[in-house]
Amino acid sequence: MPPPPTPLAPISLTPIGVVRSPWKEKFSIPRQSGMATEVELVVELDRDRIPAEALRGLEQASHLWLLCWFHACEDEGWRPTVRPPRLGGAARLGVFATRAPHRPNPIALSLVRLLAVEDRQLRVSGGDLLDGTPVLDIKPYLPWAELRPDASCEWAPSGPPGLPLRFSASAEAALARHPHADQLRTLIRQSLCWDPRPAHQRGDPGREYATALRDVDVRFRVDAKGVLVTSVE
Repeated sequence: MPPPPTPLAPISLTPIGVVRSPWKEKFSIPRQSGMATEVELVVELDRDRIPAEALRGLEQASHLWLLCWFHACEDEGWRPTVRPPRLGGAARLGVFATRAPHRPNPIALSLVRLLAVEDRQLRVSGGDLLDGTPVLDIKPYLPWAELRPDASCEWAPSGPPGLPLRFSASAEAALARHPHADQLRTLIRQSLCWDPRPAHQRGDPGREYATALRDVDVRFRVDAKGVLVTSVE
C-alpha cells in the first residue's frame, strides 16, 4: 500500500508593501483588473525590508503582476462554490473556476500598468485592489510568455458591457466644488459603470446604493438609462 500523504505544512508570508487605493470598501471595486484603466493606485514598499536596488530595471516593464492578500475577506472563510455575478448570481461554479476572493488562501492577482517608479513607490493604473491591501510579490508581465490568443473561458467569454453614467444636478454641483473634480469624476465613472450591485438586487431599479470613493460618499441607483449618481458628499 502507498504511504499516507504527508500533511502540508503551513506557510508564513510577510508583505513587502501595501496598496494605496481610492477604493475604501469592497462594494465599488471593479471585479477585474484592467477595467478602471484611468484610476491610479500607489504601491508603497516596506523601506525596512525592500532596498531600492530590488526595483532595478522594473521601469523597463510596461505592466506588472501584483500578488496581494485579500485582507478584507480573510475572516469570512472560503467557499467551495460561488455564484459569479456574470452568471446572474444564480449558477454556482467551483471557486477555482472563478476569480472570487473567498478562497482557501485569499491571494489576489492583479495586472496593472506601471506609470512610474519613484524610489520605493510604484504608481500604477488599472488595478482592482482595496486601500490597504498587503502586497506579497511583484512580477513583470511578459506578453510573449503570457499572452495566449487561443485562450478561452466559456462562462466569461468577454468583458461585461459598461453602463452609461450620468450625474444629477446636485451631484454635478458637488463634484464641481471638489478640488480634484476631474480625477474624482473619472473614478466614479470607472467604478460604477460596471454595475457593482449584487446580482440578486438588480431587479429593483428604485433602490439606492452608497459607496465610499476617495474622500467622498457617493449615492447612486441604476435605471433603464444606466447609472444615475444622485449625490456626492
